Amino acid sequence: MAKIVDFGRRNLAWVLLVFICIIFSFTSRNFFTITNILNILNQNAYIIISTYGIALIMMSGGLDMAVGYQMSICGVICALLVTLWGVPILVAFLITIAISILFGALGTLLEQLLQLPRIFISIGLSTVYQGIAYVITNSKTISGLPDSFKILGQGTVLHPSLTWATIIMIVFGVVMSFVMSRTYFGRYVFALGGNEAAARLAGINVKRMKYVIGCVAGFFCGLGALILTSRVGAAAASTAAGTEITIMTGVLVGGVSVRGGDGKIANCIAGVLIMGLLANGMQLAGLNTYYQYIAKGSIMLLVMWFDAFQIKRRAIAANKRKEARAE
Repeated sequence: MAKIVDFGRRNLAWVLLVFICIIFSFTSRNFFTITNILNILNQNAYIIISTYGIALIMMSGGLDMAVGYQMSICGVICALLVTLWGVPILVAFLITIAISILFGALGTLLEQLLQLPRIFISIGLSTVYQGIAYVITNSKTISGLPDSFKILGQGTVLHPSLTWATIIMIVFGVVMSFVMSRTYFGRYVFALGGNEAAARLAGINVKRMKYVIGCVAGFFCGLGALILTSRVGAAAASTAAGTEITIMTGVLVGGVSVRGGDGKIANCIAGVLIMGLLANGMQLAGLNTYYQYIAKGSIMLLVMWFDAFQIKRRAIAANKRKEARAE
């Protein structure tokens, strides 16, 4: 029994995911079908892929709120490269990802130069990205993308609802789970989140690690932007606005602390899928988007309160152990 409880505690996000699936399967006959499940995965593929990078930042003790408009501006740049300047699609994809990686490095650079928490840097950068995106698009939607551009987000394989985006999401999910649980890189990320000063004393190059984490986050953000633009078939300055809330809430639901130092990629995937399932299930139940906003915001507040409660409880327990040893 103790093992079952411990498993449930360590994989709470997956337990909640199964519970929500069961509930929505009773409220809608179409919910628990292969087609709908694959549609949910496809709809959330770009969010989950972007989550891989943001999860690293949060596990290392940072918070990044720029991902939404960073994805938007990357999508706009890629669409302009293809439609306005006639750049080959593959080259446009590579340029877009390279630019997104530079954006990730820029966030780290400003964090190092200004000596401010990343969340404040990201809020400022988010506004800058938003303004640039609106300027270069003249507040218009960029359409007219060729069909070959849409294969990444809309192309299917083996099943009419199984897209390449979902395959890419799964592959990178497996890779990142392995990296974070089986490599020194993953241990260094957790060390930064646990205690940056201790990590530095242990010989970890903290500055370089932060740049690597920022670049990896930029890569996944750029890839997510490409998949989103490909799936929608158009790009606009506000295409991915608000994605950062879904990602951050999903990562918190997945068990990553606001202070960093722990977490699993698999649980982060489950957390984001919970958010996607709630949106899908509420839509099938006939509830409009505004109720989804209320649900997302409420969940975010709840998990942040629970995280703060857990941090306080661990601090009290640690103090009690110190007092007991002192006696």
